[in-house]
Amino acid sequence: MSPFTRFRAPVSGRSLRRQQIALVVLALLSLAGYVWMAFWFPLSPFYRQVPLADVRDFTPSLAAGAAYGLLLLVLYGLYWLAFRLTQQGGLRLRMSFVWGTAVLFSLPLLFTYPFNATDVFRYLIHGRITAFYHTNPYLTPPDAFPQDPFLPLAGEWAGETSPYGPVWEMGAAAIAALTGNDLYAGLLLFKLGGLATFLLCSWLLWLLLADAPPVRRVGLTLLWAWNPALLLVFVVDAHNDALMLLWLLLGYWLWRRGYAVMGLIAMFLAVLTKPIALLPLAFFGLAIWRSLPGRAARVRFLMITAVTTLLLTFFTFLPFGSPFLLAARLAREASHYPGFSPVTLILLFIPEWGALTMERYTLIVNLGRLLFLLLAGWLTWRAWHGRNPLRAAADIFFAYLLTTPAFRIWYAAWPFPWLLLDEGGQKEAGSPTVVSYRLRVGLWFLLTTQLSVIIYGHLHHYRLGEASFPTHFIGVPFTFGLPFVLAWQRKRSG
Repeated sequence: MSPFTRFRAPVSGRSLRRQQIALVVLALLSLAGYVWMAFWFPLSPFYRQVPLADVRDFTPSLAAGAAYGLLLLVLYGLYWLAFRLTQQGGLRLRMSFVWGTAVLFSLPLLFTYPFNATDVFRYLIHGRITAFYHTNPYLTPPDAFPQDPFLPLAGEWAGETSPYGPVWEMGAAAIAALTGNDLYAGLLLFKLGGLATFLLCSWLLWLLLADAPPVRRVGLTLLWAWNPALLLVFVVDAHNDALMLLWLLLGYWLWRRGYAVMGLIAMFLAVLTKPIALLPLAFFGLAIWRSLPGRAARVRFLMITAVTTLLLTFFTFLPFGSPFLLAARLAREASHYPGFSPVTLILLFIPEWGALTMERYTLIVNLGRLLFLLLAGWLTWRAWHGRNPLRAAADIFFAYLLTTPAFRIWYAAWPFPWLLLDEGGQKEAGSPTVVSYRLRVGLWFLLTTQLSVIIYGHLHHYRLGEASFPTHFIGVPFTFGLPFVLAWQRKRSG
């Protein structure tokens, strides 16, 4: 069966054939880029390397870093051209083509070293704490087991307990038990899990976009499944954010199918995977509550979901102990491990005013928290008055990214599925290749976060003398500000 089908509107056979060939060529060129990435950053020769490698270890010069950035830009350009091609009419893709090409792109990435984030090693080591040592990963850090052969791979996190939910830790323990002391097999299994959850997310997006025009539906699904940044985050790096988003999307799909209670319970599993999922859960819960007819139905919904989520929390934490330990751990990680974020840039300005004392550090972090709470309150007020929960989910995630000191590049994936779903619900105006300003910001943000490693790695080391302030002064506006500018320029010119 052909992966292409015609629209009912008449389209010349020659034009349709050219579109099909062009799309296949774009897919093959993209595949070539990912194959090259696997040869450039191979997993097999380096997976036991200590200390863990990063992108600069594989590209040890400013020119090599620029070449990596160019590869990302080319892949992103091919991806955008493919989207535009799917929107030009006459050609409608089957979901099997979108899925099949995404799998094809992912195959070489399974054997690519996680050069932008090595958390997958951390997942496996924490899983061993549960599976091999029968100890609580929320109480016991990896360095409590100096005889463990994988301990040197824990890196800077050797003395830290788990910040993840019990659903994730049980899955990590299962993979650790299954693969034993075979580190390579353990890494591959986590990567396969990341690929599977990524594909399931794309399938749920396809289902949730069923009401969108066919050409729009396939284009928005492709924007997820072919996105180079997401492939790097979820397949190369095997980040557990894919599982968190999967639970949230599954819950939203169940709600849209008429199963409100089951939907919110599924979303709560995202919180038990990664607690940050609590942010959008509040907006979806409020939207479900508002949609119910009458006080009795709303009270019943609140009672059932409250009891069920409490039971889920109790039974999933039962092997590990109190969830309050996790809450304290998460708060500490969000406050005491600054990354490249607007809050961190403000902190680096402080030495220009005087010494960076603990009081000043705490003041800036707390001001960031206060700003986040104000934004969250404003978004909640708008949600109470009927604002789309998809928009609220994207906005609350981005508000958190702007105000937390602990930003990581994979966080940029959190708002993206909600931007896609919100786009699918908008009435089309003008050319179908034109997407909303919000979605363009999300697309650019995924790209700038991936390119930021060149600023914080290569430029920082080779040109800025490893000075933090000028690096952040360039990197923060590039990562957080440039997407808004580029999206606005495209808006004006498009």
